[in-house]
Order: sequence, then C-alpha cells, then structure tokens
Amino acid sequence: MATPKEMLEQIAAIAKSLSMTQKILGVVVIAVVVGGLISLTSTGKETSYKVLFSGLNQEDAGEVLTKLKDQRIPYKLSADGGAILVPASQVYEVRLTLAGDGLPRGGGVGFEIFNQTNFGQTDFVQRLNYQRALQGELARTIRNFQQVVEARVHIATPKESVFIEDEKPPTASISVKLRGREKLNQHEIQSIVNLVASAVPGLATDNITLVDTTGRLLYRKQADGEGVLTGNQLEYQVKIEDTLRQKVETMLEEVVGVNRARARVTAEIDFNKVERTEESFDPEGQVVRSEQMLMEGQGGGASPEGIPGVKGELATFAGEGGEGISAAGGSRNNVTRNYEISKQTKHTQEKGGSVKKLSIAVMVDGSYEKSVDKDGKTSLKYQPRSSEEMAHLDKLVKNAIGYNEERGDQVEVASLPFALSSVPEPEEDAMEKYRVIAEWLTMPLVYLLVAVMVLLFIVKPFMKILASRPMETRTGGAVPRLGGHGAAIGGIAAEEEDLSLAPRGLTDQERIYRLAQSDPDRAADLVRRWLREEA
Repeated sequence: MATPKEMLEQIAAIAKSLSMTQKILGVVVIAVVVGGLISLTSTGKETSYKVLFSGLNQEDAGEVLTKLKDQRIPYKLSADGGAILVPASQVYEVRLTLAGDGLPRGGGVGFEIFNQTNFGQTDFVQRLNYQRALQGELARTIRNFQQVVEARVHIATPKESVFIEDEKPPTASISVKLRGREKLNQHEIQSIVNLVASAVPGLATDNITLVDTTGRLLYRKQADGEGVLTGNQLEYQVKIEDTLRQKVETMLEEVVGVNRARARVTAEIDFNKVERTEESFDPEGQVVRSEQMLMEGQGGGASPEGIPGVKGELATFAGEGGEGISAAGGSRNNVTRNYEISKQTKHTQEKGGSVKKLSIAVMVDGSYEKSVDKDGKTSLKYQPRSSEEMAHLDKLVKNAIGYNEERGDQVEVASLPFALSSVPEPEEDAMEKYRVIAEWLTMPLVYLLVAVMVLLFIVKPFMKILASRPMETRTGGAVPRLGGHGAAIGGIAAEEEDLSLAPRGLTDQERIYRLAQSDPDRAADLVRRWLREEA
C-alpha cells in the first residue's frame, strides 16, 4: 500500500500532466463537492426555529417579546412581523410558561382584572371593570372563529331606574375584522349575535349590531313591516328554488344531454304563523256529573181536642173536626242531577314556510342535423322535439316538483334552440390523447437526456483521465533500462522500471515476457520508444 507521501507525489504528478481545460474542470468539480459538504454541515448545525405565536396584535406581541427577553430565550420575527419564532426544542415549554403568565391575552382585558384586589375602589369602578372584563372575554371568544382575526365588543348598559316604565334595555355593538376575503355566513352571524345576547343579562338580539372593519352591516334589527322578508326567509326561499331547479335540470340532462336543459323556479312561500284553538261540544255524549236526592214524609196520629189557649167557637170547631185532620198524611221526593256534556279542545299551531305557489319555466334544446355544403363548410340545422316527447318531458317536470293544480302551480316546458348549440362542435383529434401523454413524458425525458450527456461528456472523460495518469506516474516519465538501453528522455536519466507484476531477481527477458503477457499495450509502447532511441 502506498504511503501518504507517495500518494501526494502521484496527485502532484497527475495535476502537472493535465491540460488547462482539465485543470479548470477538476477545480470546478472539487469546488462544487466541497461547497456542498460545507452547506450540508452548516445547515445541520443551524438552529431550527418554529412558530411560537402568529397573528398577535401589537399589545400581546410586545408583552411576549418582553417576556422572552427577560428569560433570555432567542427568538426571531417573520418578514411581515406577524409571527414570533423560537428554537424548535423550546416551543412547547415557552408556550406553557407564557400561558402561566396569562399570555397572550388576545387583546383587551378579561376577568384577570379582578386578580388584584384594591380595597379603595368604589362601586362605580367595580361595575366599570366588570363591563370591561365582559367585553374583553366576549371579544376573545369571537376571535376563535376561523374567519375572524380581531373583534371588539361594546356594551351600553343604561342607568337603572326604580320606575318600570323608565327602564331601558341594554344594547351592544360588535366589530370584527375578517381574514383575507373570507365572509361570515348567516348561521355564523346568528351564532355571534346569540353568544353576546346570552352573556349579557337583559340583552335581546334585536338590540345588537354587527359590522366589519370595511363598513359592511352584517346584522341589525329585523323590520316588522308586512311583506318584508328577513335574511333567513330569503335564504330559505332561494334554497327551495335552487333545490327544485337542480332536480329538474339533472333529470332532463339524463335524457336530452348535458347543458341542454335550463330551468328557472319561482316559489311563493307563506311565512305567516297561525295559531288556532277550537272547542267542540257533543250534545249526544251526556254524562251524569253529580246527583242529589231529597225525601220528605208525614204520618197520621191522635190529635189533641181543640187548640190550646183558644176559647169560644174556634175551639168548639176544632174539637168537632179534629178526627179527620189527624188521620191525613203525605210524603215528597226531590232529585237533582247535573249532566256534563263532552267537550273537545284542539290547539293548532302552524309554522310559516309552506309553499303557496310554484312557477317553473323549462327550456329544452332540440336535435341538430349536420350538413356539408359545396364549399366543404359544416353547418347544423335545428330540429325541434316532437309534441309527444314534449308531453313526456312536461309530465316528468310536474312529477319532479310536486305539481299541485289546486294550489295554482304553473309549468311551462318549451323546445328552443340554444345559442351555443348552433356552433358546430370541433371534431375530436385522434392524436390528442397521445399528445397529452407526450407532454406528460417530455420533462422526465429531458432530465434523463441531460443526465446522460453529463455522464458521457463530462464525468466519463474526467474519470478516464484520472484512471490513465497513475500508470504513467509509476513509470517515472522515462523509458526503463533493459538490456543496456538506458538512454534518458528529455535529458533526465531514466530509472530502472519496477515491474510490480513480477518478483524481483528475474532476468530482463523474463520481465519483458511477463510485461507483454500482462499489459500488451504498455510493452508495445516500450518497444516503440526503444526504436526511436536507436534511430
């Protein structure tokens, strides 16, 4: 094995024997390899940073940076200043530490304002702090919506009055800043309004106003006038119309073709709420509710002779006829019955949203015959659909929308030529699919071709040069002296060649024979040199 000194001598000899182009190419390759290794090494040692918090407002970002500086934690800011980055190994630890300090607060103050008790505060200050805390907590909750970047809540609480007629309800205003071009749908708007209304005692949804930072009014008190549709009602009506339209179009497209049927639906919706209470009595269904019976009776017996304390003719008359009255007797029965007539009470509450009337218009494209004129131009001639086919389509449409003649629904199906259908469709190119495949394979083939050219014209010649030069270096750049041929080339004495393929102690003829067998090209090169020397 060659020593380090010999290896350096061989490398120096190779460098000297290279041409200027080869030297430049070698330097470039070495520089690229060394630069790649240095970049990989430096990248591996560089500290990796991850996002700690993003989208913070200025107040929270300032407090977080102050805490990081106090704890001597390295950090970076993003290009736009909207994110704070810390070393990846400390992200979760720093988050937990800052959370223990109540950071980030999310803008404004919350109920942490009561963590520090001040005995000198008046009742007015306490009420004001509670209102500030409530506004801050509601703003933080609203900011958790995906579309909301910032939110502010303002609550106006009127002064309490001892008179009921002078009481005024509280009101609230909400301002939100949306993320990019995102919007809040009707359900999300209603959720925010109900959230604030439920958190403030006595606050109704009608007394809440919701706006965004661009000045758009997202929610306000609904109008009470008749004939004015609210946002939810309009959305409900549009949803019914779109559903019926899609039903009709998708069904007809299965018959007449894609994009060859168009439908438009107008729905009249009854949003009135009706409450009805009915009471009906059945005179035939009588039931005894209560019954009371009273029985009175009198019996005969011996009556006294005359009337006590009466004198004269009245006493004589009573004494003469007393026998008949005493013998007389009687009885009386009294029955009282109370009847209950069966009664049925029915309470019906009908919610609004029922369909009062449907009007639908459907356009169906006809068929087209392709014709070629004398000049070779292709044209399409429109052919309307038959009346029998249109009758079937009309029946299908009626069944799809739930047609009700008593309700006054109207359906009109017409066969009309579409504007786009009159243009002849371009003929499909048979090579189109192969062209797509060729475009898909073009870039990989280009990359492969470049790689092959680099290997053939750059790497292979360079490797060939590196493989051929060490052999010439071992010869010392001179012709060995064999059998008395010891002339030096270029004025430099040639050293005796060391044949590594044969052991030492062999004769010159044996060494030449071994060299010719192991390396014919080299042996021929020696013979040519000898001949040139003798000449």
